[in-house]
Amino acid sequence: MHPAPQLNEIDLIVAGACIMAWLTLVLLWRQRRQVTTLQRLQARLGRERTTREQAEQALADTRRQVCHLSASQQSLRDAERRRIARDLHDDLGQHLLTLGLELRALGASDPALGEIVDRIGSHVQQTLRALRTVVRDLQPEALENGLQQAVNQQLAQFSRLSGIPCRLDARPDAFDSHDAGVDKMVYRILQESLSNIARHAQASQVSVAIARAADRLNLTVQDDGVGLLEQVQTVCHPGTSPSFGLRGIAERVTEAGGRFDVASGPGQGTALTMSFPVSAAH
Repeated sequence: MHPAPQLNEIDLIVAGACIMAWLTLVLLWRQRRQVTTLQRLQARLGRERTTREQAEQALADTRRQVCHLSASQQSLRDAERRRIARDLHDDLGQHLLTLGLELRALGASDPALGEIVDRIGSHVQQTLRALRTVVRDLQPEALENGLQQAVNQQLAQFSRLSGIPCRLDARPDAFDSHDAGVDKMVYRILQESLSNIARHAQASQVSVAIARAADRLNLTVQDDGVGLLEQVQTVCHPGTSPSFGLRGIAERVTEAGGRFDVASGPGQGTALTMSFPVSAAH
């Protein structure tokens, strides 16, 4: 008998079993460590996701508060506009009418003053018409019949006074904002945009597009005029161009929680694109 080789084989088997057990323990330890690390990462990811959701909710709440505050401020401004319009119409308008009547009486009493009286009376009538225009702009009665009719009237008046053809691209549902504040904002901004074009653009054609997309109302006013200098295009940023018309438009859009973009270049016309948040359709 040779017991030594058998013992060697047993020793090898035991050593192999020990090595396998050790490797198994190492693998189990590494696996457990990986699971623990994964769990920690998942927990950290969950905390970060919760923090991000809370931040997004806080941002949404802040935006709603800003929009609410802006709407309140706009309501106060509109009320002040109505008061000024009423005072101009009732007070200054009445004085101008009285002045016109007095001039007529003066001309009738002294025919020698007829030419001077007629000239002064013409100036009074021009002033009265200008006053009525100011009152109408301060208090847009056209909105009483809805935004669509107000926009159509505004574009027709712009084309008639400026001689510039103006095309409107809008589906009927684009005017269903269900938000009187947004309707008034669009009307005012379109009014200011067309006024800027008439004063500065030297355009031969104007295109206006109004579209409803989900919970936003988009307004684009584009002309084929002389365009803007590069520094004027940055008007919505602090410390830039003194183009007060565009600055006023940018401020109105920002106060309404909207977005404002200017695309232009010298000799390439100008496109103003604005987007406003609106309430969901009822």
